[in-house]
Amino acid sequence: MRIFVNEFCGHPFQMELSRKLAKMGHQVCHVYFADNDSTPKGETRLQSDDSPNLTIEGLHIQREFSKHSLLTRRQADLEYGREVASRVRRFQPDAVVSANMPLDAQKILQEAAFSQHARFVFWLQDVYSVAVRFVLRRKAKFLEWAGGWYFERLEKKLLRQSDAIVCIAPGFADFVRNWGIPESKITVIRNWAPLDEVMPMPRDNPWARENGVAGKFCFMYSGTLGMKHRPELLLDLAKRLEVRGDARLIVIAGGAGADWLQQKAHEVRPEFLKVLPFQPYERISEVMASADVLITLLDSEAKTFAVPSKTLAYLCAGRALIVAAPDANEAARVVKQAEAGLVVSPDHSAGIIAAAERFLGDLSLCAQCAANARDYAERHFSIDTIADRFLAVLQAPAATAEIESSDLVLASGDSERNQSWKHPA
Repeated sequence: MRIFVNEFCGHPFQMELSRKLAKMGHQVCHVYFADNDSTPKGETRLQSDDSPNLTIEGLHIQREFSKHSLLTRRQADLEYGREVASRVRRFQPDAVVSANMPLDAQKILQEAAFSQHARFVFWLQDVYSVAVRFVLRRKAKFLEWAGGWYFERLEKKLLRQSDAIVCIAPGFADFVRNWGIPESKITVIRNWAPLDEVMPMPRDNPWARENGVAGKFCFMYSGTLGMKHRPELLLDLAKRLEVRGDARLIVIAGGAGADWLQQKAHEVRPEFLKVLPFQPYERISEVMASADVLITLLDSEAKTFAVPSKTLAYLCAGRALIVAAPDANEAARVVKQAEAGLVVSPDHSAGIIAAAERFLGDLSLCAQCAANARDYAERHFSIDTIADRFLAVLQAPAATAEIESSDLVLASGDSERNQSWKHPA
């Protein structure tokens, strides 16, 4: 089977899936957006043990990409969509899987997939239209209604037209069911993290020594830090640690929230708060092992559309967690089920500070949560099982896709599709 995987961010676990599918004998082309530097990337280089069936390609565009600019972002998304579509037409896949893709770009990619008579799988990592409303409410409230309406309409249409939808949590599946998406198209496959790439390591390691936290109790946040992640909670925590004098906070991040925190870092003495850029992926195990407690943050308004994948990597690292997120969020649910840490409200800093002080005062609790974290990951993140579930979706019998002829005009110059279109047998 020829499988094309488009994952806009370049996250590690999607790349692990592509590597596994290639080792299972499938021809796999994995692409990601190389110009997006606001999220950490996985191992994007081919490794010595990778299958010859695998290609990994970071795609570039001519236009400057600014994730947080309302004026230029959409044009960059469209250009990336055209670049991915061109790559699909060259690869001629049997199936296309697309995750974390901006909706305007997803529309172009979906058209290209159908032009190749390929099965299209919408891997729903975020309810994009809900996220757009969240961002517009904060940045340009006068656009919230119009922008939200446009993207909700587009997202519903793309989901209806997809052959299958992989939802990363039951709540996402409920959401799309409420939009009238047929149950037969929906599969829930929860996200994971690569067990063999994020491994527990000694607390005293070269990275810890290089960054001055060997032998010191360390809290760490690692990953994308947008404003939806409540970076002010990290600043308040750092100020409390400065008063105590017995622990440190390291923030390794990119995004608007990281920029904000960097501007505010002067409010805390540098030995108590260090803000760093993303570290080389090959050192991820060292980095996370340098912490005693790893932190996840998520704004209470973001509970319906965000499942922080960093939390799953934390579990693999075998460290205690603090999750400042709504109870209904999938990350909070997982950490509670695993008994891997403390879940607190993201609405004020008192919760995260209290959780930090509890771990500082109870090292045995910290150690037990760390052991539970890795145990949970080993029981739930088997790539063999996950790959089999994806293959079941990719190889399912062809179904009728709900294509609106007025919406899809193929870039190859083909005529518009009929109202009801079927993949060839």
